[in-house]
Amino acid sequence: MPGIFKKLSANDIKITPFEAHKQYDSVNLASIGAQTASLAWSGKNKSTFSTGSRQYYQIDKLYYRNYIQERANRLELDDATYTTQERRLYKSASLLSLSQKTFGSEVQPESFILNITKGGITYNIQDDGFGNLYDTAIGKDNFPNEDNRVFYLAPVNGFKRLDLTRDYETGNEYVNLPFPDGYSQTVYDDSYFQNVVTFEKTKFEDNTLGSTRITRFSEEDSDISRVTIENRPYLNFNDEDFCISFYYDAQSSTNNYSVSAGVGTVSYILTKEGTQNSAPLGSQAGGGFSMNTTGALDITTTPTNPAYPYRVYCKIPSNGKIQVYLERFDGETSSLVSGSFYNTVLGAKHILLQKTGSKLQAYFNGVLESEEDDLTTKPCQNKADLLIFDKRNSDGSYYNGPDDWGKAFQPFNFQIWNRSMNTDEIAMVSESFTGTYPIGNLFYDNGFATLTHPRYMSLFDGGNLNTLKYKNTYLITENEYQCTMTEDEFEFTTNPTARKIPSIESEDIADFTTGSAFKPYVTTVGLHDDDGNLLVVGKLGQPIKASSETDTTFVIRFDT
Repeated sequence: MPGIFKKLSANDIKITPFEAHKQYDSVNLASIGAQTASLAWSGKNKSTFSTGSRQYYQIDKLYYRNYIQERANRLELDDATYTTQERRLYKSASLLSLSQKTFGSEVQPESFILNITKGGITYNIQDDGFGNLYDTAIGKDNFPNEDNRVFYLAPVNGFKRLDLTRDYETGNEYVNLPFPDGYSQTVYDDSYFQNVVTFEKTKFEDNTLGSTRITRFSEEDSDISRVTIENRPYLNFNDEDFCISFYYDAQSSTNNYSVSAGVGTVSYILTKEGTQNSAPLGSQAGGGFSMNTTGALDITTTPTNPAYPYRVYCKIPSNGKIQVYLERFDGETSSLVSGSFYNTVLGAKHILLQKTGSKLQAYFNGVLESEEDDLTTKPCQNKADLLIFDKRNSDGSYYNGPDDWGKAFQPFNFQIWNRSMNTDEIAMVSESFTGTYPIGNLFYDNGFATLTHPRYMSLFDGGNLNTLKYKNTYLITENEYQCTMTEDEFEFTTNPTARKIPSIESEDIADFTTGSAFKPYVTTVGLHDDDGNLLVVGKLGQPIKASSETDTTFVIRFDT
């Protein structure tokens, strides 16, 4: 209708989004619509899952499982960077979910504080702004960067293979056991470098820190149980600094072993020497196999450079107390450092061995045990695979000694870092167990937090909430419409009092409206869609007289 409706142009419309935040501080989760849950993995059939197991499965599938390998398939690709947000889910977790009415579009980063008490210990937990939760009593500053951890084998998912008679993906027992002689499988390690790891005749057991450890399948398999890690250039160290970290469970059998084993008994923990994978001999000049001979093109092994960057082993000295050694060899000169890690106190113990500058150091539970000079001057690198719990000889055979590493240590949580650490970092790594500060995750856009670290994953199971603080984020859009009326537009009124007969149905206007001095007043501005439906009404504080001399612009603002 000309003169009544005027179409707005794109220049007349301005839409401005902005964020608003509100602080929540509560001691009562129900009052803000929040709730907690204890999640637990189950290897049984899904039809038998409890609520906690179903929730565990959902969280695992959506946010944790194969987090690094399947990044491209995840919805939060732009909101989380795996090098800054650590995600590792063990066999159980604690979940805190917030109501979307309170967290809005997201929880504001670095605003989340959770204070909870369990077992007489109070934990104060915060987020770091990257989606990680950490314990403020430990902090997050004196930790090495995840990017420097070139190898990590906890194993995080070892708990799924505690029962080798059951298919953990279906929960059904195997009809034909795939691992009758122990777990033998090739997988990736737990680091961001995704090293290829092959288990041979091993099994997994619970450890004292709430995760799992690797051990041999049976006593008879001591010479054939091992873990192989494919060689990679970054797993070699010449003059560069590095450190090797692992834990072991001190049990009564550990102490008995140190007394009963003979002096000089050696058990290898981590080695990189002996042989290397080589191109098939039959394809090389002078090879003794024809191309059509079975196996002629198979990858073979040949002796590697005799030098090695590290050899870690334990040995029984004359005093009967277990010694752990870090040894390096450059082809001519060997250097080593050792420490006595015998301890009658049972439980998990931490060992860190490192090269820092010209020194080799051994730390026990975060404390320097011994230090020696590194006398190597030539390259120590080779192309051999890494072996855990074994050593390979140059002819391709394996060490045939006592190999009683199961009795001696039962070590777990192996880590190799491509840098050395200072005393503060070593203390933090020793205390944290996982080697880094995150103890869980906060998913800002989804409004829930998980505690996944083995030491914290059961806090909501019997823990008492003291306080929960966070700021929400609401996305608000300011809509601005500029409605301009030119001097010759809207020069009449629809007010019924301007009719001779005061009704909008009357066509005859009153005499007082015919004079040149008459101008209507604007009291209301409406916004309509293309079909003429009224969408927004803007009421003026006082009537505005329409001008016949200049344009008049009315600005309507509203938030959505």
